[in-house]
Amino acid sequence: MKLFLILYSLINMCVAETTVVSLSDKIKFKTGDVIQLKDSEYSVTIGFDKGSKCAVPGFNCGSGYQPPRPTFSIQCGKINPCPYVALIFPNDSTTGLLSIENIKSCETHDTEICFREFANLFKKDVGCMNISNPDGRYYCLKNFENSKLIENKKLCDELSPSVYALKWNCFYEYAIRYKDQNFCDKYSAKESSGRNRCFLKMAEILKDKSLCSKINKNSEDSYLEQCQKNVK
Repeated sequence: MKLFLILYSLINMCVAETTVVSLSDKIKFKTGDVIQLKDSEYSVTIGFDKGSKCAVPGFNCGSGYQPPRPTFSIQCGKINPCPYVALIFPNDSTTGLLSIENIKSCETHDTEICFREFANLFKKDVGCMNISNPDGRYYCLKNFENSKLIENKKLCDELSPSVYALKWNCFYEYAIRYKDQNFCDKYSAKESSGRNRCFLKMAEILKDKSLCSKINKNSEDSYLEQCQKNVK
């Protein structure tokens, strides 16, 4: 099987193509292809990794096994940092779909995946500050769980209400991130379970049993009981 895949990839490379695409075009790729962004130096060359040896093919390949897979070599010319990312959706070890995005196009194309790719490109949380779109910056900062940049303390309030539970999740995550119980008070009255969960977590983190009094007793959850029992 592995020999077949290697031969298949070599054959593909012989008929490889260079395709010029526009931003956000979703293009099929195969091993050896070069995807070039129109009017730029940005390109992605598709390679092939044969993977590691499978201990018992078809049954148990063992821990650490890496299956055959496509690889991607990216060139961005002299621009630093690079203003583009490649979104890659493999079908199998030699083929798949790919699109090239910039920060603006990420707002409407695979938003979370796209901005988290930019986070990988930035490497540090301050890079996320290049993203003006609040939702995009939030997704970018998900890759930097320990980031406590003061500029982002109001980010949850700026998130799009059209994305289900986005603010709800942000309040909880940022209460933990900044160790700030004030985020728990931001939940609306109809989100009482989220508010209760948030105050339970803050009571646990801050070791402050007085926060249990902020939790509303109801039939939907047992956060008050948990807080009274577990927080010393």
